[in-house]
Amino acid sequence: MLNGWGMLSDVLYGIVQLLLNPLLYVFALFIYLQYRKQMAIERQLFAVRLHIPLVQTIRSIGWGLVGGLLVSVIAAALGVVVQVTDIWMTAFLAILLAFFRLRFLCLAYAAGLLTLLHLVALLWPQPAQFSTVGVVWGWLMEVQPVPLLALVALLHLAEAMLVRAVGSRDASPLFIGGKRGRIIGAYQLQSFWLTPLLLFVPTDSSSGVTEALYSGWPLFSSEWSSASFALLLLPAVTGFSDLTQAMTPRQKVRESSRVLTWYAILLLGLSYAAVWLPALVVLAALFAVAGHEALVWYSRRREQALPPYFIQSSKGIKVMAVIPNTPAEELGILPGEIIVKVNGISVRDKEQLYPALQANPAFCKMEVLTYQQEVKFLQCAVYAGNHHQLGIIVVPDQETQYYMDIRKLSLVQLLGKQLQKLKMGA
Repeated sequence: MLNGWGMLSDVLYGIVQLLLNPLLYVFALFIYLQYRKQMAIERQLFAVRLHIPLVQTIRSIGWGLVGGLLVSVIAAALGVVVQVTDIWMTAFLAILLAFFRLRFLCLAYAAGLLTLLHLVALLWPQPAQFSTVGVVWGWLMEVQPVPLLALVALLHLAEAMLVRAVGSRDASPLFIGGKRGRIIGAYQLQSFWLTPLLLFVPTDSSSGVTEALYSGWPLFSSEWSSASFALLLLPAVTGFSDLTQAMTPRQKVRESSRVLTWYAILLLGLSYAAVWLPALVVLAALFAVAGHEALVWYSRRREQALPPYFIQSSKGIKVMAVIPNTPAEELGILPGEIIVKVNGISVRDKEQLYPALQANPAFCKMEVLTYQQEVKFLQCAVYAGNHHQLGIIVVPDQETQYYMDIRKLSLVQLLGKQLQKLKMGA
């Protein structure tokens, strides 16, 4: 086994190699451009900027490092050793699946499909006599699906943690088309994290780890107990995307985090059980795909079953979003709350709001109905220059004309739309 200095040297070398890897900067740029696109949509709909893409990107990288470190430590402790060829085949399948639907870019689908292809290859070990097919078929026969599925489970466990910790910060308000042609308010929950992973991989080199870290390690690949292992620092991106029109962003991320955690635990449990009962790898692969689809179905079902929340209220002015660094943020107004009174004056729509704000030129007092239907009293001083600006975005009303089309696209359709924009720009 490597001594402590040797292991540290390997880690430092891996970090240097990661920093020199162009994919790291491609992924960081991708995250920044996604948040910049989010900012552009906010400006189109509301003529304000609710998020700062650079700040979001830095936060995503910071939290992503935490998530990547968590996955790396747990993977090493559980003895999750993944072959390099398995990683690249999973990435290739994920990109291929994204051409059908962007959400299929998730590694759960690719890992599940790769496992099923591996089982097919084992049942039919003699492929057609073509050199390229034979090489790929050989890779499929050598796939180690159990540690790969376990790694996917750990990535989703980290995703659940990240969603719970910071998911609501990146939530972006939208106006979308509801039932019967009505425009309603919603929140797009979309976050990305740069999560580099430090993984043990089998190697032919004698300079790697040549002894088990503990008795029975690696747990998910017992046939490698006498092999050598190297550390691979892999750049990766973890993402989360969902839409809610029936809950506040905080409520939605709590629910999403909870179901993601259960999905990850169950998938990890099935992977763990497949070590002793190999036939369960089929169930684990099917659960990786079907279970993830069940998460999507559950989220949509919940949204359809509940009435839209971000619509006008007869009790007062319902807040869609709060603009940062404004009196509304200082007051502590939250999305989904209803402003009932301002300076003692009852308000029912945004036309009544600003005259009520000007009723007291030096101080602002409010009665606000919370999401739990409790009344809270807020107050703050009014400074020169902002007496007419509270800093809120209200839910859509009859005068709202613009909204977003939220149809789900495949990668081909998305690229087609981008090409069309380029032609129009030319």
